Amino acid sequence: MIKNAIILFFILLSISSSFAQKSQKPNIILIYTDQHRYDALGAFGNKSIRTPTLDQLAASGVYFPQAFVTSPVCTPSRWSLHSGMFTTSHQTYSNHHTGVQPPTNLPLELKNAGYANALIGKNHSFLGEREFMLMRDVPIKDGKRMATEAAPWSVENDPMHQLTNYTLDFITDQTKLEQPFFIWLSYLYPHTPYEVPEPYFSRYKDTKLPPVHLEKEGLTAANKPFRQVFHQENNDRLLPFNENQVDAMRKTYYSMVTLVDDEVKRIVDFLQAHNLTSNTIIIFTSDHGDYQGDHGMYTKSPALYDCLVRVPLIFSWPGTIAANVRSNQLISQVDIMPTLLAFAGLPVPKQVQGIDLSTYLRKGTTQKLIRQEVYAEYGISGEPFDRARLEKVFPDYKEKPLTFAAGIPWEANPVSLAGRFRMIRTHDWKYIHNPGEKDELYNLKKDPYELKNLAGLREYARIQHRLKSKLTTWKNGLPAAERDQENLVDEFIQDFAMKRRKSD
Repeated sequence: MIKNAIILFFILLSISSSFAQKSQKPNIILIYTDQHRYDALGAFGNKSIRTPTLDQLAASGVYFPQAFVTSPVCTPSRWSLHSGMFTTSHQTYSNHHTGVQPPTNLPLELKNAGYANALIGKNHSFLGEREFMLMRDVPIKDGKRMATEAAPWSVENDPMHQLTNYTLDFITDQTKLEQPFFIWLSYLYPHTPYEVPEPYFSRYKDTKLPPVHLEKEGLTAANKPFRQVFHQENNDRLLPFNENQVDAMRKTYYSMVTLVDDEVKRIVDFLQAHNLTSNTIIIFTSDHGDYQGDHGMYTKSPALYDCLVRVPLIFSWPGTIAANVRSNQLISQVDIMPTLLAFAGLPVPKQVQGIDLSTYLRKGTTQKLIRQEVYAEYGISGEPFDRARLEKVFPDYKEKPLTFAAGIPWEANPVSLAGRFRMIRTHDWKYIHNPGEKDELYNLKKDPYELKNLAGLREYARIQHRLKSKLTTWKNGLPAAERDQENLVDEFIQDFAMKRRKSD
């Protein structure tokens, strides 16, 4: 009898421990903006923009001002976020070249561990109903690429406000079930169209913004790759911006970020009001940045400048993650998946190429660099363009700019996208290898906005060689790197030409 009682006691203890472990798994809210550059944040030191909630979130946890994505556009970056893989390996090279679905992914691993998952907002990835029990898309409204007046709807009817409503409803439902949840809250702002309702539209009307960062004598004189020169020319033919329009664009962009900041406040306030803060991890980041007039360009394009591949990154989990830490560590987007799985007590799949940051986040300090460098990639394999090839393949490019839709610049046009190129970035230097094109080398200490290309200059040959060697070694170690030998460019040109003929 006593023996049976002891056995029963240990069975009950085991069950109790199991329930305790399930209840102890943290909720996870991954808040994702679209096209949000690293310096559009008060916590970064930007005194022109107002983001009080995100600044407080940064102070409540660990803020990484030196965080980088794997690609300067949406789809490849989002695949990397959820697979923990670089674009070479998941083989999604652009928004129009999707790759091989990875064996597993972040939300699937969490779902299999008992999480209730929701995708609320923009997807633009390989994820779907297999991973999420709830999927609510962005309620898109008709908008202009560059609005000259406030959006014709109220804040309460703004798509971002509605996404927050969906998020709060989902949290309410899940807390009743006492089941841990994972939410990918994927806001569209501040992505184009640059449009926002009042009172946000007028928020920065009287604010004097610092000047944009331009190559004084143009991209060609600054020794920039031809793909950038062409892209700037092509954009200017489609959507020429004067100085006043650039200023209006930047102010609207800031207004969109401030609106998102207020939406994040609704979520933070809700978590606090329902005693969920201590068991909920909040991550705030983005898929890529935006030129915002830098280098004489707008939105995004095939380049690997910091304004495109450097994004905000905040981890907050009061009581577990260290607070008030501004970390100068170099962090890659592929580090997010292994970190969140570690916090959930789950193993990291073999496919993951990132680093688990959970120990560092708990302590808020380390004696060594987490990373010596970060990497990013873009383009499709094949021969890049120069002026001669452009005039041969698209002889009417001046009269008929390469466009995705009428009047809209296209970052993935066949000329800009032709050829794979890769970046290695340390704290002090950035090197970009452009096979068949001009390489790029920037001294980030002296030239933080990457205006003067030093590649090929004799006095910098040693640092260029060292960085190129490390970049080549890294690339050759990636699964599927051999696909660089394929020719995707010619096929893409043919597809584009066919669509062009049909539209004429």
